[in-house]
Amino acid sequence: MARDSQPYALSVGSADVTGAWVGNLPDGKPPKLYVAIQLDHIVVQTTESVERKETVSWNDMILLIGNSSSTISLSIVQRTSTQDSCICGVDIVLGTLLTRCADDEPASIEMTPVEIDFQEPVTGVIRVKLTEEHDSEDVAIHLESLHNIQLQRFRQLDDLSDLEKAVSNMALSVEFTEEYQRRPDRIAKLGIIQHARFQRLGELNDLENAIASMELSAELTDEGHPHKPIYLYCLGNCRRARFELLGDQSDLEKAVFQTAKAVELTDGRYPDHLWNLGLLQQIRFDCLGHMPDLDNSISSIEKVVKLRDDSYPLKHTYLSNLGNSLHTRFQHVGNMADLESAILYKEKAVQLTDHTHPDYPIYLTNLGLSQLYRFECFGDFSDLAKSISNTQQAVAIIDDSHPNKPSFLLNLGNSQQVRFQYLGNLIDLESAISNKNRAVELADDAHSVQPIYLTNLSNSQLDRFERLGNLSDLERAKALELTDDRHPDWSLYLWNLGSAQLNRFEQLGFLDDLEDAISNIGKATEFTDDRHSTKPTLLTNLGSAQQTRYEQLGDLSDLEKAIINIEKAVKLTGDGHSRRAAYLTHLSICQNTRFGRLGDLTDLENAISNIGKAIKLADDRNPSKPAYLSILGNCQVILFDRLGNLSDLENAILNTDKAVGLTNDGNPERPAYLAHLGTAQLARYERQGAFSDLENAISNMDKAVELTDDRHPQKAGHLSNLGGAQQTRFSLIGNLSDLEKAISNKEKAVQLTDDRHPNQPAYLSGLGNDQLNRFENLGDSSDLQNAILNQEKAVKLTDDSHPSKARWLLKYGIARYARFRHLGGREDLESSISSLRAAAQSMTAYPSDSLAAARQWAAISHLNGDLLSAVDGYRAALALLPKVAWLGLDINSRQSWLLHENAENLGCLATTCAIQLGHLEEAVELLDLSRSVFWQQAASLRSDLELLRKEEPKITQELEDVGRQLDAGNFTVVNRGDNAEDGQHSVEEIGKERRQLVRRWEELVECVRQLPNFKYFLRPVPFHQLRQASTAGQVIIINASKYGVDALIFGAAQPIAHVPLPDVDLEVLAEISGDVLLRRPVVATERTQRNYVGRYLKPSLRIVWDNILVPIFYRLDIPLTHSVIAPQRRVWWYPTGLLTFIPIHAAGPGTGATDAGRLVISSYVTSLDTLLQAQKKNKQLQDTMSGPKLLAVSQPETSGLCPLPRSAVEVESLVHAFQSAAAHSDLTDYSIEDIQHLNGSDATVNRVSGALDSCSWVHFACHGSQDPVFGMKSAFALYDGHLELGEIASKRLLSGQFAFLSACHAASGLKDLPGEAMHLAAGLQFAGFPSVIATMWSIRDDDAPKVADRTYQYLFRNGLHALDPSEAAIALSRAILCLREDPNITVDRWAPFIHFGI
Repeated sequence: MARDSQPYALSVGSADVTGAWVGNLPDGKPPKLYVAIQLDHIVVQTTESVERKETVSWNDMILLIGNSSSTISLSIVQRTSTQDSCICGVDIVLGTLLTRCADDEPASIEMTPVEIDFQEPVTGVIRVKLTEEHDSEDVAIHLESLHNIQLQRFRQLDDLSDLEKAVSNMALSVEFTEEYQRRPDRIAKLGIIQHARFQRLGELNDLENAIASMELSAELTDEGHPHKPIYLYCLGNCRRARFELLGDQSDLEKAVFQTAKAVELTDGRYPDHLWNLGLLQQIRFDCLGHMPDLDNSISSIEKVVKLRDDSYPLKHTYLSNLGNSLHTRFQHVGNMADLESAILYKEKAVQLTDHTHPDYPIYLTNLGLSQLYRFECFGDFSDLAKSISNTQQAVAIIDDSHPNKPSFLLNLGNSQQVRFQYLGNLIDLESAISNKNRAVELADDAHSVQPIYLTNLSNSQLDRFERLGNLSDLERAKALELTDDRHPDWSLYLWNLGSAQLNRFEQLGFLDDLEDAISNIGKATEFTDDRHSTKPTLLTNLGSAQQTRYEQLGDLSDLEKAIINIEKAVKLTGDGHSRRAAYLTHLSICQNTRFGRLGDLTDLENAISNIGKAIKLADDRNPSKPAYLSILGNCQVILFDRLGNLSDLENAILNTDKAVGLTNDGNPERPAYLAHLGTAQLARYERQGAFSDLENAISNMDKAVELTDDRHPQKAGHLSNLGGAQQTRFSLIGNLSDLEKAISNKEKAVQLTDDRHPNQPAYLSGLGNDQLNRFENLGDSSDLQNAILNQEKAVKLTDDSHPSKARWLLKYGIARYARFRHLGGREDLESSISSLRAAAQSMTAYPSDSLAAARQWAAISHLNGDLLSAVDGYRAALALLPKVAWLGLDINSRQSWLLHENAENLGCLATTCAIQLGHLEEAVELLDLSRSVFWQQAASLRSDLELLRKEEPKITQELEDVGRQLDAGNFTVVNRGDNAEDGQHSVEEIGKERRQLVRRWEELVECVRQLPNFKYFLRPVPFHQLRQASTAGQVIIINASKYGVDALIFGAAQPIAHVPLPDVDLEVLAEISGDVLLRRPVVATERTQRNYVGRYLKPSLRIVWDNILVPIFYRLDIPLTHSVIAPQRRVWWYPTGLLTFIPIHAAGPGTGATDAGRLVISSYVTSLDTLLQAQKKNKQLQDTMSGPKLLAVSQPETSGLCPLPRSAVEVESLVHAFQSAAAHSDLTDYSIEDIQHLNGSDATVNRVSGALDSCSWVHFACHGSQDPVFGMKSAFALYDGHLELGEIASKRLLSGQFAFLSACHAASGLKDLPGEAMHLAAGLQFAGFPSVIATMWSIRDDDAPKVADRTYQYLFRNGLHALDPSEAAIALSRAILCLREDPNITVDRWAPFIHFGI
């Protein structure tokens, strides 16, 4: 061993001591003596203490490490009960002493006295022997043994000298260890004893040395050695100690790694290793917030729990710790299984712990906390009761001096406060405040958590203020005064203070409180790391406060910040997190608010989606479930208002009704639920007219008002809504008390609201409406003046970018017009029209508001003779129609909007106005713009994009892709009563996806319009193009409005001829239209049919002839005399409104005289644009025509319907005629496969639908039906079901040329939407057949074959190679004339056959 020092053995024998000694000790016993040995002035060791005698013997062996020049000091020390005193001593050089003992004999050394308070000096001779030690291992073993003895003695007696000696000897043992195998173990023992001394004395140097020792022992030990895990485990403990002392994260990382390695090397067999690993992982999670650490900690401690049976003394500690960790994970992730397991483990920890154990009350309190959390998740009051009981027991066990007493009292108070919030028992609240007060008293202001106690106490006092109204309960901010920003819980205190300030604002409305709340919660959020479990809640609270400020001041940036913050909160939590539902709910509320501000439907869709997710995440036992349901219902009402889907309204009522049912009058949220329910019921009344809905709405709104304090921020909204419902009832019943109550409630709403509040304009406008209403009923001019002032103020308070600005402008315009009517001031009229124009042209308004304003603009201008202004208003209104009946809606909703907006009448009014101006071309454009809105929208998705493709292929491709996706779902009638099956999208999801696609489609269209040559891309077709649809004849528009009836006649080249029809009485027109449409027998007998024809049909046709057709034919120079020559002139009838249901082509004077059917060849137009597209399609087909392919469908027997035996004969005749025509044609590519006859059971829905894809000519001989409600569900009745219009229209039939629909009601259309042409004929035409013969009503089974046979005879006359679908109208005209040769054929039998298209 290479070193300067070497070991020596010093034998301390005996000593002879002389001199005057102090007396005996008080107990009569003499003092004891021991020898203290120092080497070079460093204490090495002491001998045992022995009683004083003349000759004192120790016979002790001391090991010394030194060299020959070292000085050894020997001192005899007297020990008494009060002190140790050196009485004599001697210094001698180690080499000298070794020489004196050279003969292996002890040396006698005289000792000199030490001057102390003895009667005379004490002298003596001590006998010692010094020898050299040559075996290092023996020395090491000896030193190690000494270390073991001294360590054991230290543990028993806690004598620090023993610890010092143990450290010294173990260090020497290591130094003298030369055997490699023994060295790691002794180094490890040295590290352990160094760590022990650190724990006893706290000296960092000991800890540093311990870590160095343990590192070296681990480094010197092979992986497979059984002691390697122990060394790593001990090293991990040392590093953990240094981390806890200095906070160096690297120490923690290494501690985790080394302990994990120890566990790995022992395959997890040692519970202590696992336990320490679990604790280290928990500590790292607490520091860094990494969830894997918490997961691993739980896993480690779970293994410990399994390895230790219940009799193990520390089992309850493991269980409690595991329960706490699971509870922590639940708080971060929200998985209820964690909370359930946490409670189970904590319950077992309590069961295994004796009631006298110091940790027993801690276990009870922790269990109570978890039970409180479970209650808040599920609402099971037994959990809340257990929480309170367990915490009360913990409080009772410990006395006031216990350091945990304040925290236990706080937990108890919180549980009692929660019970008060749910049950409303004031005793619980008083108990909560009392317990929290005690917590504050027991923890003085210097206590580190005193601010927590104060802020929690303030929260309880807030609840008491809300209940009792004592303002003193609101005055507190002491928590922050006790804390500075260096305090680790500073952000928590800021958060609690901010929450208290926000609550105070909500109660008293002081904006300073709101500003302070946002500032404090904002700072708390900023100071909190994203990984901290409270960060999502802080972000959400901050967002909610910012949203509240937006609602007060209207600053959009507040709302934007709120959404950003809450979106981040949602991102920081997973689906299993218990608070995720709450965060999603707050996000939904903010998105809904932004929708109300900006009108972006995406916000509303996202709001509904997020609150829907929240509801799915919330168990039915969740106390927040009613709030979520109410919020969803409110969003659905708003979506209904925007899009018009009745199912949204029905769902809203279901959800809000359920929310109300889940709460009682004591629940502070119940008024909001009642108000939302009332709003939904009022909306349903306005849509469907059920008086019970109106009564229920008023009742629920009235309860909401009654249950809400005037200081509550929602009180004004409840009052305004109630007033709106009362005004609605007044409009229905006329009871003035309702109107008076409505005005009173709305006035109070205005008074309670600051002008900066975003809802104030709505309250003012609503009040103005009712004041105008009262003026119109009572005539008090002050009401009119106040109405105008309030509407004007609503407009001024609203930013131009706000979507509701148009609504207030509309109401203001109406009020100014009312004063114009009352006083006649031209300024009022001009202001009215100006306001209405601004509302109609607003770029941010909801389309329905803009449309309403445009209609008013047009109507007021028209009525007051300003036709130029009126026509501008009408054009604006018609341009808005497709935005209201928006492509993003499903068919049912678009149909409902068109019906609600009376699109047909709007177009007719616009046309009349343009005619009055002499703008005949514009009149035609406006009328066509109002017709077939649905088909126009659908056609835009199938536009020819070839020109665009040459310039912008990328945009073109995306337009095609989006268009095809939209087209695919464009004709589906949604059944909202069906739930989505697994793996399928819900109706709501489908609707949302569609709306997103439409928005993208509109963006792309707008991009195209920015291109130099595409300014008019997909805009309405101008007249000079529309007129090209009538190249083979003339179009005759018959327009009827309240301002008059006019005919417009034009062809492809001539100027438009205007034929006024002053003799047409609109009331008579409505009557005869109703007669033709509604008087027709459903199940006709010969008598009833004869009665219908003679009493209703013929007289109606006579009136049309006399008042409409005769003037038109005069203008066309068509003689009204009978001719034996078949008619040659081709006309396309374009009737409007009620005329659509009258067979104009069959009108005549009766009594056998000539009629329209003998004078002209008639076709019908659904819209000029549709006819134009049909002409273009036919031209393309003529250029690329191949041999015709025929699909013939016959259905002689249909389940549930009367037989059609002649249908099979009809089709067989057609097939034979087709074959004969083919035989006389020069068609080289014709084959028998070009004819597909599907009869009876062969005519299934799938086969017929599939065959349509490849045929060019199609003939249906079967039952047809017009759905009176949903046009797209009109259908052909086939063998196994219905081939619906929606399925037909969804096809793109590139080869289609001609369709003959020998089926009843194939061109009936919807009674209330005649201009939309939602019938089978229009669907076939849209799908790709430019020429279609169909029927206006039911036809006879024996008439259809005759008409079909004659029609095809004409079409096939020149063979298949000469087939021309544009001849179908002529062929039908000839066939009908032939049918009429039979005198028994009455007009009702031949009139239903009509032609559409080219």
